[in-house]
Amino acid sequence: MPTHPAPTDTTGHRIASLPRLEALGDAIFAFALTLLALDLRLPEIKAEALAQGILALLPKLLIFVFAFLVIAQEWDVHQRTMLHVDHADGSFVWLYLLSLMFVVLMPASADILGRFPLQPLALVFFGGNTALLCLASWLMWHYASQGDRLLKADIHRSMVKLIGRLWLYPPLVILVTMPLAFLSVIPVYVIWILMPVLSYTVSVRAIKRSRKSPA
Repeated sequence: MPTHPAPTDTTGHRIASLPRLEALGDAIFAFALTLLALDLRLPEIKAEALAQGILALLPKLLIFVFAFLVIAQEWDVHQRTMLHVDHADGSFVWLYLLSLMFVVLMPASADILGRFPLQPLALVFFGGNTALLCLASWLMWHYASQGDRLLKADIHRSMVKLIGRLWLYPPLVILVTMPLAFLSVIPVYVIWILMPVLSYTVSVRAIKRSRKSPA
């Protein structure tokens, strides 16, 4: 696989700093994950009503765990993606920022879901946010991997396909299961919370296969 020089402007200066992009992405994901916990507050209650207050908080706590796992899965695929990017150009930077815009929106989507956990529209809004994040990230990866434009020279072709699939399958799962939410939201929660498990399983199997096959 050929190695492409880092893009520069007409003065010979680098267009984009990959370490700064990665630092920005990690910070935004960390901030989004942290913001999920801000809504986990007990109302003003007396000490003898503490047990009831904690029980009342339980639905929001479950939504917190659900949203945390979904965002954590996206960060996991995000960091796998960036491991194989050698350098960035202007188009990649803006595609990267587009994906981060949807990460920033995730806590707001999770807050709506936490307030209305049994409302299909709230679940569809959260799922739509997640799907757009994945699609923007897939577009970023597709751009970087097209003709090995921005990738490291030692990447295995199977890894290029794997990362593309890891970004594409969540939107497909979300799209297929969204109509089910209008019948019952519980199965949709179960299916979506299993997506990180599926992502990990697919990744492990694909990596094992790539190690057995030549590059």
